[in-house]
Amino acid sequence: MISTKGNTLTITLSVSTFTISIGTASALSMIAYYYIRPRPTKHKYPATTAEDFNAWGGKLLRWISDYRESCRDLPVISRVEPNYLQKALPTSAPNSPESYEAIMSDLDSKILPGLTNWEASNKFFAYFKPHASYPAVLGETLCAGLNVMGFDWIASPACTELEVVTLDWLAQFLNLPDCFLHSSPGPGGGVIQGSAGESATVVLLAAAKRKDADRSKMVVYISDQTHAIAEKATMIIGTQFRSIKTSPSNNLTLQADDLEKQIKEDIKKGLTPIAVVATTGTTSSCAFDPLPPINAVAKKYDLWVHVDAAYGGAYACLPEYRDKFVGLEDVDSFCVNCHKKLMCPFDIAALYVANRRPILDALSLQPEYLRNAHSESGAVVDFEHWQMPLGRRFRSLKLWFVMRRFGTQGMREHVKNGVNLAKYLAAKIEASDDFELAAPVSLSLVCFRWKGRSEEDQKKLLDAVKATGDCFIIHTKLDGKIVIRVACGGIEQDEEDIDYCFSVMTKSARAL
Repeated sequence: MISTKGNTLTITLSVSTFTISIGTASALSMIAYYYIRPRPTKHKYPATTAEDFNAWGGKLLRWISDYRESCRDLPVISRVEPNYLQKALPTSAPNSPESYEAIMSDLDSKILPGLTNWEASNKFFAYFKPHASYPAVLGETLCAGLNVMGFDWIASPACTELEVVTLDWLAQFLNLPDCFLHSSPGPGGGVIQGSAGESATVVLLAAAKRKDADRSKMVVYISDQTHAIAEKATMIIGTQFRSIKTSPSNNLTLQADDLEKQIKEDIKKGLTPIAVVATTGTTSSCAFDPLPPINAVAKKYDLWVHVDAAYGGAYACLPEYRDKFVGLEDVDSFCVNCHKKLMCPFDIAALYVANRRPILDALSLQPEYLRNAHSESGAVVDFEHWQMPLGRRFRSLKLWFVMRRFGTQGMREHVKNGVNLAKYLAAKIEASDDFELAAPVSLSLVCFRWKGRSEEDQKKLLDAVKATGDCFIIHTKLDGKIVIRVACGGIEQDEEDIDYCFSVMTKSARAL
């Protein structure tokens, strides 16, 4: 037994008792405890021992870094046939424990060939390239190792409070209005969701809760450039949606006049408008919907305004893009995916609301087994009421690691690098005899077409580039025409990678 009183440390063993006087008895007490305490009994399974974990944990981290380094030499797109893994792996799980050597061997020979190398390949220019930096990977590892279930404050206070702190840090980094900060005196704040789709569903549930009407007669307004997550959210919550057509003359953005016209038509039909989803950085062309006029219409008809900034929101950290985000002070919610441009691995979407009350009204549920004095007092945040599921992982660790290891300066430089690479590629396209820009270059995205060629030819070029395995790009449609898009700016990408991508596209076009 170990006890302390003042500067006296008393240690009682099975054979004797002695006392020691020291300056800091508590420190020696801890040392004595860790060296004298009974050893735990042996684990039943080798897989549960710290020795096993430590031995292979280090090897796995090395495997990850080696994989990322080798991605430059691997085809960016997997070339396996459908169902290849079902044929390669046993039809049932092993009965006896298998060694990590066997598991890692199968990882190398069977799993790795089936990967499309999103993260680490310098040849990946499709969709919006993710950026899971090493600090964030370590944060994710820690998240899994701690395995915290932070649904309410008392479940793990640090989980909730670090989320509050880091989301306020992020809001300040992105120059968001004070109404979105937990530290502001208002009712707003941020919460981590799994994705922009989850975020849209949560806020549209809140928007629906505000209206006393038949859910099936409620209407949410989007544009034909809004990401499909908004439409899916209306499917989940059971409302209608209206997709408003955009025009190249307005850079394919949602126009307030068109929005109001559609609202008036729906009101005449006896429907109930509840929300509008604006986008700052659309998926197809990174266009920015003009927020001030949209906000004015929404205020007139009492609509919730949600801003989907899943990709584009990261660029709010750059001074030259701040005018693109004018009007955020008057919206109800804003979402940015930290797993797109802010160097975190999936899944961590930061959702900010100007007023948390509508979300709490829509999603709060307090069974008896979750009641506790801290929650009842109202002095703490319980994020379980800000989301659809109950369980919550310690996801803020990923963002915390990134913001501390890179600093805001390093994060800003990373975002800026993508912008510079897009401009560099756009200049090569404009000087080319083969290609032409199909939309204004925005953020880190370049949209172009094979000059003077048919829609069928655009598809052939896209397929030819993918077939090389040396470059992964995708297409979209703008104003009904097929457009090839290149998303630049991976952590590992530089101008040499842009040159290589351009050469692959040029050679493929000329070969056709």
